[in-house]
Amino acid sequence: MHEAIAITNKGAEDVAAEEIKELIGSKAEVSETLAKFSIKDYSELCTVCYRSQSISKAVLLLFEFKVEKELDKTVKNLTGSLKKDGISEWFLGKYKVESGREGEHDFHSVDVGAEASKCLFELMKKTGKPEIDYDLPDVIFYIYIYGNSGYFGVDFAGIDLSKRQYKIFNHPEALKGTTGYAVLRKAGIKKDSVIVDPFMGSGVIVIEAALYAMGFPVHYYSKDRLFFTNFEFFKKYGEKKFFEMHDKKIKREMTNVSGYDFQLRFLNAAQKNAKLAGVDKYITLSKKEVEWMDMKFGKNNVDFIISDPPRMSKHKDVGLMRKIYNELFYQAEYILKKTGKVVLLAKEYELLDEYAKTHKFKLKKQYSLNQGRELFNILVWGR
Repeated sequence: MHEAIAITNKGAEDVAAEEIKELIGSKAEVSETLAKFSIKDYSELCTVCYRSQSISKAVLLLFEFKVEKELDKTVKNLTGSLKKDGISEWFLGKYKVESGREGEHDFHSVDVGAEASKCLFELMKKTGKPEIDYDLPDVIFYIYIYGNSGYFGVDFAGIDLSKRQYKIFNHPEALKGTTGYAVLRKAGIKKDSVIVDPFMGSGVIVIEAALYAMGFPVHYYSKDRLFFTNFEFFKKYGEKKFFEMHDKKIKREMTNVSGYDFQLRFLNAAQKNAKLAGVDKYITLSKKEVEWMDMKFGKNNVDFIISDPPRMSKHKDVGLMRKIYNELFYQAEYILKKTGKVVLLAKEYELLDEYAKTHKFKLKKQYSLNQGRELFNILVWGR
């Protein structure tokens, strides 16, 4: 057994933990921005890298260390653990150290990384000829610092897993894929749920919903960029065997996911992004105003309306926003099943809640979710 960590958005830790359990059957322990879990073998961490829609990093955890406010004390704790812990299995010759940090400290993460790199170099000299290589390393060591907790391990992905290769055609207020996925899972969707996004923009929410419904690995088109494919254990396991094992589970059939936008340019963007994601043939995308939803779906046929609706700002017409929000909940009252939910991502939601109440919806749940330094609310309304 080995320990691993998955790094995610603050507020999405439970989503990451649930997803990890679904993917490899491991129960994760969560703390802010992080899920820690056990793996039976390294291939399970490869599975998390390849399939997870909720995380930015997947790291084989070698040890934890205490983080102090001062750099020198933190470095002392880190290097002390480096010298004690049996990590020589990962002394593969060419290496680099990367790092990430959240919290208030009197140093930058790169400072800690530089000191760790020096220590590793000296340790590796005892068993071979180490070389720091930022372009083609044999192993990437990763340091993650959050508050007073530090984690040191091996980055199995080598890329930011929150980035989506399909997000080429964008929207001014576009979400990250991990954010869109977190909204969907907080909503409580199932793979066969009837989901409608009436303000799809560049299509992130509908694409993430389709990937989930189809069991389509989010990094299907990024296989060659996943760092674990370079490891000797993976070559012995069999690259073809690993990817075929996952790819044969894809359900290439129509989903119950639909996305709409009233602007043609955003419909075009969503269609192109969906094609790049490999899900364009399995979702319904169309140019439609919100007021047409009743004609499209009829009465009580939709499980979820999930969206990132137009946001209030000083540049937007308040009267127009009121009209849009009112129409949204008017339509929801008609097309949603009795147990259906309206799930929206918003920074400010007083106006949304006003129209929700007008149409007999109650705010059932509210979650906070960070996207970088932006703080959002995930709001769940039901009858």
